[in-house]
Amino acid sequence: MKVKIVTPYGTVFDRESDFVSFRTVEGAMGILPRRAPIITQLSVCDVKIKSGEEEFRLKVAGGFLVCDGKEVTIITEEAGREEDISPDRFMEARERVERVRKFFQSS
Repeated sequence: MKVKIVTPYGTVFDRESDFVSFRTVEGAMGILPRRAPIITQLSVCDVKIKSGEEEFRLKVAGGFLVCDGKEVTIITEEAGREEDISPDRFMEARERVERVRKFFQSS
């Protein structure tokens, strides 16, 4: 399945993969190819992506994951390898995600 991670700054990850694991606002989850379609809200978390023998770990500042069974797309404010992410931008994105989450929980 194709896995893409997209931010306002561009595409951070785009490649064929065998497995994706992440944390939603309701708990940990993983996706294998041909999974039933799903849309879910992500927590601030590490996303692990397995592609053959390679494994990638990327941090995401919350956002949404959409899976149609063939492709997984993560839409987030900030994403990347820990050493590549601007700590200030990541914290700002994390704070925005938390404000939105609290707003919807109080509604």
